Amino acid sequence: MRVREQRGVADDIVVGDCAAAMNYLKSLANSNGKVGIIGGCSGGRHTFLVACRVTGFSAAVDCWGGNIVPQSDPTPKTPVPPVNYTKDLSCPLLGLFGNDDQNPTPDKVNQLEAELKRFGKTYEFHRYDGAGHAFWSYDRPAYRPQQAMDAWEKAFDFFARHLQG
Repeated sequence: MRVREQRGVADDIVVGDCAAAMNYLKSLANSNGKVGIIGGCSGGRHTFLVACRVTGFSAAVDCWGGNIVPQSDPTPKTPVPPVNYTKDLSCPLLGLFGNDDQNPTPDKVNQLEAELKRFGKTYEFHRYDGAGHAFWSYDRPAYRPQQAMDAWEKAFDFFARHLQG
């Protein structure tokens, strides 16, 4: 709650924490050397940001990450829109989005997809009609079981393809 009151965590802290976590996981004796990253909402934004700024991840799943293509001005904690780092994306990306979402809107998803295409990145996007933000959060009114189950299957399949040794 404190972090939310402080308007989130600074991008540089998120990047550093995720890089450290990745390195730790890769150092484990039972690691195959492949690590994925996933997040929803601001965590989806962080997923994209980290996959662009940290090399070494093998797959990234962005679940309706808002403000990758910004809807507002940068802040001291979020000084560079993640979309500006698209050229540096270093692993395959799966994007899961609801077509009724307001952040990211379908237009913002289109803008992100255009940047991924422009830089020749490996990605796949799945967009769901009748779904908005956080559509697989079963404890919220936004939950859409059919779309959620399909999206979960796509995420598991994506990680299986990119993370198995």
